[in-house]
Amino acid sequence: MEMLLNARVEIVEGGMMIRGQPQSSECLVKFFGSSRMDLVSEGKIDESLVNSFNLPIYFPSLEDMAKAVEKNDYFSIEIIELTYPKSKLVDEADAKTLIINLRAVLEVLFVNHFGSEIAEEAFARTILKSDEISTWMKTNYQKACQLFVALK
Repeated sequence: MEMLLNARVEIVEGGMMIRGQPQSSECLVKFFGSSRMDLVSEGKIDESLVNSFNLPIYFPSLEDMAKAVEKNDYFSIEIIELTYPKSKLVDEADAKTLIINLRAVLEVLFVNHFGSEIAEEAFARTILKSDEISTWMKTNYQKACQLFVALK
């Protein structure tokens, strides 16, 4: 987080930086982890390969974000809070669309680590779980789970 803040130092004095992000990576793990573990159970990939896969994503807690900003000499916190993103969802939580969008971003990481055949199968299996995932999303998006911070 410190590197991100230092990379944004060029913001004009008096300007603001707004950042919103999910509060945790639980949704990513939920979406793709079970499909990969199914492949392990079927003997198609080794569990050590799954265990060695890490997404290069960091989701700071509200406390971690506040500490990082306090240590930084360039920004001060104007607003920091956990928000409720459900108001942004139209009707039902659409896991299938989210999975397709995440695939567009993450596929290269999956292919580089697991190979194209396993990556394809894992994504296809995750799509098949979209109803279950939509139910999980509806339940969990009832909670304040998005970190919003405005820095000056």
